[in-house]
Amino acid sequence: MTAANPRLTRHPAPIYPGISDSVRVSAGDLLYVSGVVGLEDDGTAPDDFARAVELAYTGLERALARGGARLTDIVRVGVYITRLDQERLGVWRAVRDRFLPDELPASTLIGVHSLVGGAQIEVDAVAAL
Repeated sequence: MTAANPRLTRHPAPIYPGISDSVRVSAGDLLYVSGVVGLEDDGTAPDDFARAVELAYTGLERALARGGARLTDIVRVGVYITRLDQERLGVWRAVRDRFLPDELPASTLIGVHSLVGGAQIEVDAVAAL
């Protein structure tokens, strides 16, 4: 699905650049992707936060593909980051922007105390098919 698709209307947040506060989907099926954590294939958490973000979004892309969707089909995403601060926020945005389209889906970003397996990031999503 692309932004030109009449089934999808994105509404950029007026105050916070880089955030879309709502997305309207008027038709189609939805695919819900459970949280994907930024862990290596052997289940270990990388020390490098940028690597963890890359792993999470790569895993999200694979999960979407298994359900017949692409990253551009995402209409809502939730992101959970441990030890969230300005530096990590910048790293996350830089990596996320390589994966998600310019017109971002409705998003929630939450700083959390811990995640399963020692992960530093977890991403869940809803995609419109």
